[in-house]
Amino acid sequence: MTERRCDGCGGPGAHVCVRRTHGTDHREMWLCDTCSRELGVEQDVPAFGPTVTELLGSLVKDDSAVLCPGCGTRFREIRQSGRAGCAQCYRTFAAGIGRLLAQLGGVEPHVGRYPQRLASCKRIFVDRSVLKRELDAAVDREDYEEAAEIRDRMLSLDAGDDRA
Repeated sequence: MTERRCDGCGGPGAHVCVRRTHGTDHREMWLCDTCSRELGVEQDVPAFGPTVTELLGSLVKDDSAVLCPGCGTRFREIRQSGRAGCAQCYRTFAAGIGRLLAQLGGVEPHVGRYPQRLASCKRIFVDRSVLKRELDAAVDREDYEEAAEIRDRMLSLDAGDDRA
């Protein structure tokens, strides 16, 4: 196996990986010890800072004893490495993982395409729920003309009219 070369100086011995993510753009750069020190890259830094529980100690209920039933991972390990141990970790530590993702920012819901055979389901469930939220917002703003238009679009969806 050949030794990885440094992306900074081109020399051998690159073992420090710097990953940068901006939205959907992911970049990875491998550096040697000298280049990483010159750039101020700290090694072995946890992926996320300490939790409120860790900062406040015994004043807050301590969840550090909770283990994932699937793999035995603790939430602290997920926070430090940035990686879950198994699929069960996502269910066990859902609230904590949600907070970590919120810290990252830029996490957007998947907006993809629906298979053709599910188009009618999308129209019934997704489009109707979007229209319902728009209707509620229009009523809250007391914009009754727009609310009436949205109501009419919802009625045409319910009737199976594709013009909605």
